[in-house]
Amino acid sequence: MAAAHDVSVVSMSMNYEEFDAGDSESMLSSMIGELLWFVVGYCIIRILIHLGFMRGINLGFPNLGNRDAASSKRRCAVKALCAAASAGQHSEVVEAWDREKDTPLPLDALTDSAQALAQVAPERLVSELSVHLAHNGAAHPQPATMNTLLEIVMQFGRPDLAEDLASAIQKKLRVVPNSKTREILISGFAAAGNEDKVQELEEKEEEGAKNAAVRSGALAIRGFLRGGNLDAALQRMVSMKSRSLDVPAKAITELFKVAGKLGPNRVREAFDSLVDHVQLPTESFAILLSHCLEREDIELAQRLDSLVCEQQSRLPFGIYEPLLKLYAKTGNPRALVLFDRMQHEGIAISEGLCGNLLARCGESKNFPFVDAIVAYLRGKSMMTLAIFKTLMKLYAGCGQYDHACDIYEQVLAEGLEPDHVMYGCLTKFALKCGRTKLSQEVFSKCKGSDIQSYMCMIRSAGQDGDADRAIELLRRLEVSREQGLDIAVYNCALDACVMNGRMDLACPLLSEVSSKGFANIVTYNTLIKGYVAKGELARARHVFREMEAAGMQPDSASYNCLMGFMATAGSLAQALEVVAEMDLKGVPVDCYTVSIMMKVAKKARNPRDASRALAVLDRVSGAEVCNDEVLFNTVLDACCARQDSQRMSKVLSAYKASSMKPSVHAYGLLIKAYSTLKQPARCQALWVEMVGARKITPTSVTLSCMLDALICARQVESAVSLLDEWKAKVPANTVMYSTLIKGFAAVGDADRATDMHRAMQADGLEMNLVAYTALIDAHARAGKMDEATRLLAQMQAEGCEPNIITFSSLVRGHCAAGQVDEAYQVFSSMSGRGLQPDVVMFNTLLDGCVRHSHFKLADELLALMTKLAVQPSNFTLSIVVKMWGKRRQLGKAIDVVYASMQDASCRLDAHVCTCLMSACLHNNAPDRALDLLAEMKGWRGCEGPDAGTYSALISGLARRGDCRRAVEVAKQACLARLARPLSEESLALLFGALQRR
Repeated sequence: MAAAHDVSVVSMSMNYEEFDAGDSESMLSSMIGELLWFVVGYCIIRILIHLGFMRGINLGFPNLGNRDAASSKRRCAVKALCAAASAGQHSEVVEAWDREKDTPLPLDALTDSAQALAQVAPERLVSELSVHLAHNGAAHPQPATMNTLLEIVMQFGRPDLAEDLASAIQKKLRVVPNSKTREILISGFAAAGNEDKVQELEEKEEEGAKNAAVRSGALAIRGFLRGGNLDAALQRMVSMKSRSLDVPAKAITELFKVAGKLGPNRVREAFDSLVDHVQLPTESFAILLSHCLEREDIELAQRLDSLVCEQQSRLPFGIYEPLLKLYAKTGNPRALVLFDRMQHEGIAISEGLCGNLLARCGESKNFPFVDAIVAYLRGKSMMTLAIFKTLMKLYAGCGQYDHACDIYEQVLAEGLEPDHVMYGCLTKFALKCGRTKLSQEVFSKCKGSDIQSYMCMIRSAGQDGDADRAIELLRRLEVSREQGLDIAVYNCALDACVMNGRMDLACPLLSEVSSKGFANIVTYNTLIKGYVAKGELARARHVFREMEAAGMQPDSASYNCLMGFMATAGSLAQALEVVAEMDLKGVPVDCYTVSIMMKVAKKARNPRDASRALAVLDRVSGAEVCNDEVLFNTVLDACCARQDSQRMSKVLSAYKASSMKPSVHAYGLLIKAYSTLKQPARCQALWVEMVGARKITPTSVTLSCMLDALICARQVESAVSLLDEWKAKVPANTVMYSTLIKGFAAVGDADRATDMHRAMQADGLEMNLVAYTALIDAHARAGKMDEATRLLAQMQAEGCEPNIITFSSLVRGHCAAGQVDEAYQVFSSMSGRGLQPDVVMFNTLLDGCVRHSHFKLADELLALMTKLAVQPSNFTLSIVVKMWGKRRQLGKAIDVVYASMQDASCRLDAHVCTCLMSACLHNNAPDRALDLLAEMKGWRGCEGPDAGTYSALISGLARRGDCRRAVEVAKQACLARLARPLSEESLALLFGALQRR
């Protein structure tokens, strides 16, 4: 065997030697050739890389020492890119992307780059990302990377970019989109509101893939909701249900959440759209009921309550809670039913929820529910001090201070000790219901009573007329508070002294406070109020000087004290002087100042004083007036009383622009104001709003205002119908019937006025002065003077004494019938009764004298007016101008107008101007009339000339055939932009004169 082996080895050795000898030369030649080709190829590649036709290739052996350094550098660049993205430095991220996009990037760096491109350079995103993935596709799993990038792009609301990117990746990498890709696109286009694209993508789903359709539908709904497109989401839900596809409960719940953010009406719309198509999940009911609770939408809550009870036999706590809170607040008896049902179902009701429900019951005074909650808490031994405090505040908030105080005994019976806050509240409530003994007991038990409790006790002492006790309490508080007291406590004690007229205590207290340097403007104002209440204006003025000496400027409240007293006392001129003083001192008026001045304006007999008082209204905005209904009512009342249409219109415009909800009293004043402005349609609208939309029952005053508005609009029969409609709910009174009688008097229907008299007697109402006067006026206007005289005798026989207005009606009736002497006899008999005639009475009789040419009596009446210091009105002036015109003494007519203008407070109305034109024409002085027309346009405080003035002059000139000048006057009237057009009569005369020429 060994010999054989040796032979074999020798044989193989011989073969190798033969091979080496034969082929060594050819092998060497082949190796040299391959080496030469490798060197040539390497040189070509390096040249191509250098020229930029190829990317650098690491061949391993040439740069082995630099491979780790290059890898480390690339990792640092990637980290820098991600850090810039985290810092929100998108421009830096794009710059890093430009440097590294030719090398493979990890997924996080790639997504950061996509995010930066979407924000900074969206036009580059599709091309550069698709190229990068095409070159480095092996580094990223597909299509997962594509879906990740699509989600990034969708975050920026660019579904178009996402779709383009998906198409580019699919084309370059042959990546087939999967279901996730389609879901991303559907959700993105839905969020962008592109319903057509969503529909197109959904149609690409495989037929019969029900689960995929449900999922894509849910994604579309979620996308629509994310974009706030509630209508599209609702349509998609209804569409899914029509195709027998289940709408995910989560999508329905999300829809109601979004609807709540879009507005209260949208929630109701969403509910109405879905309730008949889909079954609402429990979570949706909870969201809807929470919305109802927030908006206090009781109607929708009741619908939801009924629906959820039909669907579910056992309700979760999330349904019960909002329903109970809403029903408790609105006083719905259903709250008690649900509360009992919760107990029956064994649902735990927490003390916190019970406390919340109790607090809400206070608004609706739902005391049966309160008793049920208390019974439950007692049964569970859960009556804590917090619950008792809530109960106490509930009763106090409803004005039941006695019940609130009774809680104290219940607290003690439960073995609880009231805390500091409860003692303080009990002190206040006991004082409010007059339980002085309890207030003192509680106050004495409260160790270290708080300042508020002391102040309540001090106020109570003041209200009880015990100023000495108020000072005693102040001293006790001083002893217990070593750190000193706030000025509010001293002011409270000072007020207690002032309200009882104890200025002997108030003055030393002011001196004490001033010496400590505590006194503030409230302190001084309180003392001013005290002196003003006693009528000691000189001392009140002295306090003003003390205040200024102490370095304090009196404020509007200081002056309002003086002004209010003067207005109440009838010293209207002095009140106006206070306003002037405020202006001098630079003290702005406030709402209280305006309110006082409105009362002054209403009371003022002198029109000039009334005008000055009303001018204060111009210093506040209409919005400020509407913010305070008391002020609003006072302003409207004053404007109506003074017939100030301009300011009234300003206030009413502010009311229209405000959110004010008028009370029944304010409605009456609003109707009265619009009636004054001759806007009966607005009066009707306000009435319908009050009794129809707001379900407010009118008071007798408001109904009287509406009746008066209808009568002013000459709708007397409508007023009678309105009274008949409402007198079952609002008992008719004498004022209402008097208003109706006045209405029929105004239209000259004495018979219907008598019918109202009979209806009034049928309702058991007695005639009074106003009713009799209205009835006499109705007959006087109808020329039935015998009946008017009989009614005068009847009212006197019934013990009802006539007044100036009654006699004025009789005088007017006699004058209208041409019975001037009889009118003068009535006038004289009135004077014999001690009634001094006013300007209206004089005007009535003067007008009758002038109409029937009783000029001698007219002169006597004018002399008597001067003797009795009766201030003539514009109507008086117009009568006098007519008189002198008829007496052919034009110069005196013009002189009386000039004389009246010497009074700075005089404001000539347009009627005086018209009478002056008529006087000139009557005296055949058209040239003088034209001169006066030009002149009166520049008269200070003159409201004319108006359409009546121009019409009178045009008619006079046309009658004289002076067409040229009549046409010129007509042109002037057109250019003057008059409030009313020229009369038809004047234009007819002018056209007739022109035709005759």
